Amino acid sequence: MKGRSLLCQCIRRSSTALSRQAAKRPSAQWKFQHQQSSHFRHHYFASVTKSIQTGTINNQKEESHAPNLDFTSEAPTCANEERSLHSTIHYVLTRDVGRLSIVNIQKARSFLSITSKWNNEKGAVLCEQLLERLFEERYTASNINVVIESDMYNICMNAWNKSNADGQKVVHQVESILHRMEQRYFDHQDTPPDNISYNCLINAYSKSDEDSADKVESILEKMNSFAHDTNVFSSEAASRISPDETTYNSMMNYYASRKNDHISAQRAEDLLLQLSGLSQHDSGIKIDSTSFNIVLKAWSNSGGGIHGAKRAEELLRMMLKLRKEHANVQPTSLTFSTAINAYSKVAPEDSATAVKRAIELLDELEGLFIPDSKNINTCYNAAANVIAKSGVPNSSELILDLMNRMKNMDAVPDGMMYTSCLEASVRSGDVDGIKRGKQMLEQMIDEPRFEPTSANFNILLNAILKSKSDRKLEEAEELVAQMQEIGGDARPDSASFNMIISALSRSNTPDAAEKAVDYLRSMLRLYKNDEYEKAKPDSFAFNCVINMLARSKHEWAYEVIQRTLSAMEAQERYGNASVLLDTITYNVVIGKLAESATITNAKKVMKLLATMEAKAESGSAAVVPDIITYTNVLKLQGKVNPQRAASVASSYLTRAMSSDEKIFIDQVGFYTLLHALSRSNKFEDAVTARNAWEWIEKSDRVDVVLTSEACNLVTIAYSKNRTEEAAVEVLSFLSDRIHRYRQGDKDTVLPTKVGFSAAFIPLCATNRTNDALSLLKIIKALNIVPDAGCYISMLSALSGRKSKNGAVHAQKVFQQMKEDVEDVPTAAFNAAINACAWVSGSPVGQRKALEIAFEIFQQARKENSYDSVTFGLIIKACMHLSKDDNARMKLIQPLFELCAKNGLVGSMVEREMRHLASRIIPGKLPQEWTKNAKDKK
Repeated sequence: MKGRSLLCQCIRRSSTALSRQAAKRPSAQWKFQHQQSSHFRHHYFASVTKSIQTGTINNQKEESHAPNLDFTSEAPTCANEERSLHSTIHYVLTRDVGRLSIVNIQKARSFLSITSKWNNEKGAVLCEQLLERLFEERYTASNINVVIESDMYNICMNAWNKSNADGQKVVHQVESILHRMEQRYFDHQDTPPDNISYNCLINAYSKSDEDSADKVESILEKMNSFAHDTNVFSSEAASRISPDETTYNSMMNYYASRKNDHISAQRAEDLLLQLSGLSQHDSGIKIDSTSFNIVLKAWSNSGGGIHGAKRAEELLRMMLKLRKEHANVQPTSLTFSTAINAYSKVAPEDSATAVKRAIELLDELEGLFIPDSKNINTCYNAAANVIAKSGVPNSSELILDLMNRMKNMDAVPDGMMYTSCLEASVRSGDVDGIKRGKQMLEQMIDEPRFEPTSANFNILLNAILKSKSDRKLEEAEELVAQMQEIGGDARPDSASFNMIISALSRSNTPDAAEKAVDYLRSMLRLYKNDEYEKAKPDSFAFNCVINMLARSKHEWAYEVIQRTLSAMEAQERYGNASVLLDTITYNVVIGKLAESATITNAKKVMKLLATMEAKAESGSAAVVPDIITYTNVLKLQGKVNPQRAASVASSYLTRAMSSDEKIFIDQVGFYTLLHALSRSNKFEDAVTARNAWEWIEKSDRVDVVLTSEACNLVTIAYSKNRTEEAAVEVLSFLSDRIHRYRQGDKDTVLPTKVGFSAAFIPLCATNRTNDALSLLKIIKALNIVPDAGCYISMLSALSGRKSKNGAVHAQKVFQQMKEDVEDVPTAAFNAAINACAWVSGSPVGQRKALEIAFEIFQQARKENSYDSVTFGLIIKACMHLSKDDNARMKLIQPLFELCAKNGLVGSMVEREMRHLASRIIPGKLPQEWTKNAKDKK
């Protein structure tokens, strides 16, 4: 009794202020009322085992201090034996209900135990299916030869706990099994759950990163409630539900599994205090070394730095104080190694203190007898790890001293000790440190007892690459080559390849990209062909190489970057969970291909875009084409296939405008989308451009700033459609902007003169020249000064199509231009003459057009603003507008002579002249005739 009191006092005395301030998590309230309805009982049992939503889980294995719930037999090891086992299990599972013989029932019961030991998800699934098949046989077919026992449910839950499946899935499955067990107890008076059942559920929560503290606490309350409820359970069943030391150990292990959470560590210690109190009574519950070791682990994982490490050491000293009076509380090598290892997780400023405490703990250990002295190496390794991570001066010498001390304890330094020494040697990163590291590694290679692994080489590799040596890259490559030569577990692993590829990506050597590709190929070859799991490629390696290829100036990079992405896709498709494709990766590849405007690259880019869109459609959140994707696609397609570029832009903008979610579009991206639409000859694309502009204009988006240059693209899109529809739409678009601007909305964005010039084209092309000239007056009133380009746009729109009034309209525009523009360029004279040349209709109208053409031609001559094209166009006008060959010859001959005299006989003049019935030009033109022609052949 005195010993028990001492135990309780020691633990109570160690409780910190944090504990007194209630650093406990609130427990879920559990209210139990004695009711007999099965509905109430179902609700009662279901409350704790209610499924929780799947989250992102870090399925990290622990060196578990958790209680061992293993009560199953070994799995088969022979492949043929396993195939035979599978076929027999399949036979049992597929037999009709009620048709299982006694032999098959016995087999099913045995298989349930066997599959639970496979330690994988497949085994857990089969185990659960066998349990359900036996239950169905017993209660659906009323086969009395089937006996369902608690252990069968517990085996299934334990199978899931050891399945290495996703932590949240394990929780869901174990909750589901326990819920069924509870429900069936009430519905069929089937076997009731026991404390092992609830312990399994607590252990399942330890495997998930989800915060399940409330559920864990509720389970303890529930077990205590059931243990005293003899109205629902028999006395024997109630007693078997009562919490035992495994229950408390499982709960403490749950809190110990919470990383970087000092509150969880404190709660684990509180439970240890509670357990010590129970052990003082005749409850059958005994505190032992496992309980203390779990709480030591909790403080080691708490992220509490030096405070957490000191708490772990205080618990160790409690055990040392209690060991004489309590046979179950005996410090082991695991106890010491856990306490020592806690000092490896301190802040840099506490490193010296941590090393001192670790060595003092070793001093105490060497003076004690511990029951598992054969595992004492773990304690020395833990101390070496503390020293190696501390960065204290002479750390490698301190670890060498540890090696010498080990000999006095009949212990032999192992690979972990040498690894720590190697890490300490190279930590400084200087030449001497790396030299010592190489020597240490050579000793490990030469020592027959050791088989150096890639982890040992990686320590040296990392130090070399972080050094300031001019030859660090060459030295790193030599080390990787040595690893490949040694082979076995020393072959480069994922970390090795990632380090060397990353170093190459930061170097300026010309062949860096080529070497990085070779290392990635080696990585894939080792993993795929040699089945070397440690070389499993990950996203980092692929993305490093892809980014290097994107920067490369080599021509072969375009092909290799696409192949690299294909290899990455294959790895993800074949189940490599370390490879996760995302939008950025695709964007980098598409951006690279977009640099070279070839049809091949355009096809590749469209295929990649289709892949991204398919992934997004299937629900992928990682691969969703964004505005950068489309900007790069349009950049390439705009050069290769403008109409396809417009189709892509229209599709994206239509989705963005109709989506309930706000799709990100930046200013560059929006401009690129409008630019693609502006190059299309489809009226629908022009409408999409206008709709997109007005959508952005009316929205509250801040990621796109509307500019006049972008507004120009809307009118340019309409200018590609010389239809009445386009004329009406573009005039409506501009009129709306102008009206709002005149009403005082100075934030309204107007196009520049370039945009207005584009609007003139559909207006003039549809005989709405007066509307174009009216618009011209309006832009003058807006202080936008029209230039020659505005008038040339009008005149060009009047050309190229047959009309009755083209010449009259051209004359009107030309006269207005003469008033507004001081120097009329040759291109304007040419456009006006060309507009006259296309006039159709009555002879009177054509004669009038020809007169206007000659009038403009004479003005061009007068202002010395003509060229070979001018002569070609006036001759063309004569050809089109004259009634017969004689009339044409009278007009054309003096024009041609004048043209030849000025040396302006170009290809257009020659082409028109050869249409004459009378041949007045020789087969080969004299050089004097063509010397000043810009369009000569």
